[in-house]
Amino acid sequence: MGVAIGLLVDGWPPTTARADLEADQAPSEEIDRVPYELSWQLVVTSYYMFNAHRVAGPYSSFEYPYADTQGFGLTFAGGDVAYRTDKWGITLNLRWGQNVDRLTEFAPLSRGFATWIPCEKLTLDFGYFGAFIGIETADEWENANFTRGIVYFKLQPFRHLGLRAVLEPHDKVDITLIVARGSIFGTSFASDVSASVVAPTVGAQVQYTPSTSTDLRLGALAGPNGSNGNRNWQAIIDFVAQWSSKGWTLFVNGDYEFSSRGPLTGFAESKQWGVSLGGRVDITDHWSVGGRGEYTGSVPSADPATGFTVTGTVRYLPVQYLIISLEPRAEFARNDIYYGRPFVTDTATGNTVPSLSQDWFFGFWIGVTARIGN
Repeated sequence: MGVAIGLLVDGWPPTTARADLEADQAPSEEIDRVPYELSWQLVVTSYYMFNAHRVAGPYSSFEYPYADTQGFGLTFAGGDVAYRTDKWGITLNLRWGQNVDRLTEFAPLSRGFATWIPCEKLTLDFGYFGAFIGIETADEWENANFTRGIVYFKLQPFRHLGLRAVLEPHDKVDITLIVARGSIFGTSFASDVSASVVAPTVGAQVQYTPSTSTDLRLGALAGPNGSNGNRNWQAIIDFVAQWSSKGWTLFVNGDYEFSSRGPLTGFAESKQWGVSLGGRVDITDHWSVGGRGEYTGSVPSADPATGFTVTGTVRYLPVQYLIISLEPRAEFARNDIYYGRPFVTDTATGNTVPSLSQDWFFGFWIGVTARIGN
């Protein structure tokens, strides 16, 4: 279990659809776009994880979540700072942690971009910014659960390097457009591939908020998969629906990905999909419960990560600055992708290691997060 420093304002912050986009605009989600606003935040998240298979190290051959190691671990420690006027701004986020390279290719840089606001209805960001795909974010307090889900890790990008434009044609409609380097997953191509890939990843999202309690988002990304230069494109289609009121939030997030020819970048599959359902209820000012259920599938169906996950979270705020989480999580896969006993000898190192011998996993986390800022 770990400790952290932090600030929570008036209980739980509202969960937002892919809150990375909102977090790009200011480290504190409570800050409005006012001229000459300097905002900052310090955060630490740490945990203890118990694995029912009683083996040390990561519990799965697929690299997820951030807090994946039996025993004590440090998810993230870092800080955010942003300065914004009515015409321009600058944002810098730093993160350190045991698996921070899963979040960013430029660790410890998590986000860094310059902002130009040529008019009230248009904002342009240049640099390394958060993805608009999905419902979950790297900052666990924005989510219904302490750990992020398999849909988040397997199907969704976290960051993009490029240009982002946010248009506000109507008070209930926002449109986000991006042009970015690398694949649709926000990752760079291997050096032997990148030399032949010139076309960027392009994407768009339409956000419609018909009321203060309803948020609907439809977005897509497309770009080359790297198997044949600028040809053989791949795409992600993402849908988010969220309903919230005082004290509760419900969401559904669905993703479908396909490649025209060849596999998706970084995968053996040409098509994959996933859906995540969940929410959170604030019982009192100090207690909250959250839940999430997920399903993922793919073509070919031999994908070892195909399966279900079920996660429940109880959160407690003993003081305004601290969040303590207790989270059980169960997973069920098509194949043996989870480490367990018996132990085997690694032929490369000669060390005794757990074997990939389980198609299910159960564990629980005790997490502590805190943050301080304005």
